Amino acid sequence: MSNLLEINDNEAEHLVWIHSNKFIIPDVFHKKFFKKSYRYACRVLRKYYLKRGFLHITKAEGTTFQDSMYFLTTAAIQSLDSKDKILVRGTKYPVKINPYERQHDLKVQEIRVAIESSEDLSDIFWVTDFEMRSGITPVIKAKFREGKLDKKIWRSNGSNPNSTGRRTPDGYFEADLEGQREGFTIEFENHPYNDQKLNRMTTYLKYYYPNATKLVVSANRENSVRMIKALQTKIKGEEQHQWFVSDFEKVKTLPFKKIWHQLNHPIKE
Repeated sequence: MSNLLEINDNEAEHLVWIHSNKFIIPDVFHKKFFKKSYRYACRVLRKYYLKRGFLHITKAEGTTFQDSMYFLTTAAIQSLDSKDKILVRGTKYPVKINPYERQHDLKVQEIRVAIESSEDLSDIFWVTDFEMRSGITPVIKAKFREGKLDKKIWRSNGSNPNSTGRRTPDGYFEADLEGQREGFTIEFENHPYNDQKLNRMTTYLKYYYPNATKLVVSANRENSVRMIKALQTKIKGEEQHQWFVSDFEKVKTLPFKKIWHQLNHPIKE
């Protein structure tokens, strides 16, 4: 294909991470890949990746230049796909970004950055909600990474296990923690959940991820306390040990093992 781009392994790592989240802004790119220099992170995005045709750029109404959203071009997607660096349902079009979900999605990205940089965890394998909604389940992504997935068959079978309208967590990851391999779901509550949404979340996670540790992150401490109380009435006593709650600021700033309130423990208000 004549429109394939020259992308090295380091660039591919950046681009694949960006696409798994749909898009990225300079601040998140800086925190994930270039912690020492925000200016250099911006330079990489604008001077290198944008000019070389790796990325598109768009800006949500009412936001600043620093909040511009970068997402992969069709040429970049096709180039990564040709080298088996990326798993996508199709390669003809770039992603569509919903500006109304932007704030939520960016905070989920920050949660992911914090967890992936944690010294308490190692060998992290992450599947985003965008990937899961595209039919890339943890099992499918693992097979792809191991070189055991036939992409043509996977694409041609026409089935998507996460059909339109069905819920997904905001993320799923596996990691080594204290010598044990564990699976975790991530749910970020940007705005307080009503009873219906809470029921939908708990039912889905219990059914589809029965063995995973459920991590729920609320926007602030007040909301996290309310979430703990609500979950303690929804989750049976024998299942509460699988559920942990924290708040956004703690997740960003404190060690992974010190930020969670286990549901079967009393609240310290």
